[in-house]
Amino acid sequence: MNAPRNWYESFFAGLAVEFWRVVVPDAATLEESAFLWKHLALFPGARVLDVPCGHGRLALPLAAKGCRVTGVDLSREFLRAAKDVAREAGVSIDWLRSDMRRLPWKDDFDAAYCMGNSFGYLDDAGNAAFLSAVARALAPGGRFVLDFGQTAESIFPRLEARLEVEMGGFQFA
Repeated sequence: MNAPRNWYESFFAGLAVEFWRVVVPDAATLEESAFLWKHLALFPGARVLDVPCGHGRLALPLAAKGCRVTGVDLSREFLRAAKDVAREAGVSIDWLRSDMRRLPWKDDFDAAYCMGNSFGYLDDAGNAAFLSAVARALAPGGRFVLDFGQTAESIFPRLEARLEVEMGGFQFA
């Protein structure tokens, strides 16, 4: 059976949200936020776009360092979780529910990032629309980091006949 064409519109709810809230270790979040700080040339006061932001895992440490972060996601549940976590952490982040292909800004951000294997859900035209929307949102000279972890998964065959993994209290087989 084929997946629905726009499966991502309803997939990120319930168990998927809980999974992503617990699966990535804090140490990985710290390493990734340090990578973003360095390679996006961030500084306190930098205007940063996190798209899609999920539950704000990377937005939080950047906002804690003084960046003015805006997180965008299509999932209402992810955004609710992000708002709760930001409030608990005492950081101010602007959250917007939007399709990542339709960002409303022009020249507003010093930097943007798309992390967590969040690229590639769309068809070629959708991916191009997303990249164009990010490019429009960036101020001249703005930097963009795109994490696309599916590349290796697409190129290299999976050699194990069966693989079982436990991550964040979830068992995969």
